[in-house]
Amino acid sequence: MKCFLVLSVLLPGALASASALAAPCEQAPGTTKVYLQIGDTQEPLIKALARKLRDNTPNPITIIYATSGSCTNVDAILRDTPFAGNMGYVPSVAEDPAWTVAMPPITCTPDAPGRVPDIANSNVFVSACNLTVPASIAEVHGPTQAYVMAVPEANTADRAITFEEAYFAFGFGSAGGAQPWTEENQLFIRTVTKSTLLSWAASIGVPASKWKGVRLDKSSEVVNSLATSAAPSRAIGILGSEVYDANRGKLNALAFKARGQSYAYFPDSTATATDKKNVRDGHYTVWSPTIYLAKGSAGQPSNPAAAYIINLIAGRSVTPGPVFDPVALIVAAGIVPDCAMRVTRDFEGGKLRLYQPSESCTCRFEKLATGTSTCQTCTDTCSSGTCRAGLCEER
Repeated sequence: MKCFLVLSVLLPGALASASALAAPCEQAPGTTKVYLQIGDTQEPLIKALARKLRDNTPNPITIIYATSGSCTNVDAILRDTPFAGNMGYVPSVAEDPAWTVAMPPITCTPDAPGRVPDIANSNVFVSACNLTVPASIAEVHGPTQAYVMAVPEANTADRAITFEEAYFAFGFGSAGGAQPWTEENQLFIRTVTKSTLLSWAASIGVPASKWKGVRLDKSSEVVNSLATSAAPSRAIGILGSEVYDANRGKLNALAFKARGQSYAYFPDSTATATDKKNVRDGHYTVWSPTIYLAKGSAGQPSNPAAAYIINLIAGRSVTPGPVFDPVALIVAAGIVPDCAMRVTRDFEGGKLRLYQPSESCTCRFEKLATGTSTCQTCTDTCSSGTCRAGLCEER
């Protein structure tokens, strides 16, 4: 018994000491370091990219990052707000061959007197944050991020939710009468600076500050709250679709019937698919571009290393070329590269319109996301379209 009591006293102190002993970030390995402030829905992509860039022999870069809400991130780069609290970076293969994206990063403490972000990430349009990007900041739109409403895996009765049901459930809570989602302590939402809440707020017409429910800081907290709910038939939460994808064994996504639609749609073609077909063609409407901001102008970051990272994420060509496939990292992270999109919009929750990327990667996306493609294979030319990555793309 005494042994257990001693452990219970020592453990918090031991953890605090470990945190306090995190090395300064400036001592992280690598000559070229880039500091990012990102939304937590993008952490899997950034960790995967960081791993590859550590070993990118033509241009090795160490990404050091912290997570926060989209609007907080935008404000930080506009105001040069220094990082607060621990940050993280990813080990190279030589440093830790067994490390995976599912594992935490190595922690470090921001440099004194104050390190500011080289890159900030928002996963909603900047206008959704009531902020304006000045000419001194380069704004680059990256892959598309979808958002879902999810319920515990034990709830197999509810498969869809309508615009009206979501409006009354999250706008009025217990007074809304949107059965079975009337218990406000079972509505798991995010705080007002988070892209997940801002995107859904624009989609159902309930201002982010007016939502009913339990406000949680992290996506993982929404997942855990849903998975452990004592009332699974009444619990519902909002998540980035890639966060949901990583937790399909615990949760079920609800198809969403947007205002004016006749049917409800999943982000994917079916509840079990991973093709993001309905996001790409506009049937599923709750999505936002991922946006990357850095000092610069006319969409071109002035920091060469920051530009290299942003251009890889945005699907732009870079010099020197990487020794890995950035599109494969994007698809594996559960988001949609711009080159696979067929619709676009101008502001959060705005009307969709048809879109044609300059170079399509629809065939490649489907092959990477699902393992198969109906597109014609090629080695050089195509009877119709363009041969790219061994598949005949339409453009």
